[in-house]
Amino acid sequence: MLRLNIQQIEPDASTCYLVGPEGLVWTQPSLGDPYIIAARDGQERLRAAAAIAELLAMGLVPYGMPLNQRAAVALFGGSAIRDCQWVPWASAPAPAGDLGDPLPAVAMVVVP
Repeated sequence: MLRLNIQQIEPDASTCYLVGPEGLVWTQPSLGDPYIIAARDGQERLRAAAAIAELLAMGLVPYGMPLNQRAAVALFGGSAIRDCQWVPWASAPAPAGDLGDPLPAVAMVVVP
């Protein structure tokens, strides 16, 4: 079972959201509310990438990433967040999901 230490933040000028090929990257944990993957500096970006790599290793794909992300990383190498970009939060697209999915309203960063 994956256990992430995350912290809710209020976006500021240094906050970026992760945007994948299919939109804003967010996740729905088994317990708790959905949240947007955010980072304010290089260390938080590295921790977010590591957390997403662990999700992919478990066969879980965050919203906004292609369902074949794990296979693409395995075949072509690179980071678990390959083909994704860190975008200033004000320029990021709105979260999208399947009909009836609860959409995230908060941004979280992965903390040590």
